[in-house]
Amino acid sequence: MDLTQVLIAFCLFAVTTVIVVCTVYLISLIKELKNTVAKTGAILADAQKITSSVAKPVSSFSDFLMGFKNGFQLFNTFFNKKKKEEN
Repeated sequence: MDLTQVLIAFCLFAVTTVIVVCTVYLISLIKELKNTVAKTGAILADAQKITSSVAKPVSSFSDFLMGFKNGFQLFNTFFNKKKKEEN
């Protein structure tokens, strides 16, 4: 074999080895990414449950305060009419 043929064979072997190593690394990276996405999905689902469980009482309390406010407005309109009638 000629020196050029040996050099080309060695380069092909080196390039093939690098491609195989990069492929194995890429496959392991994709597996880790899949696990990370699954865990992130679980975290987001938990966060949604937490925010909805916090939002319901806050919404109920807001509705209670709005009802309380409307009741006072109604109460004030009745008393303001009596004061106007007296004048």
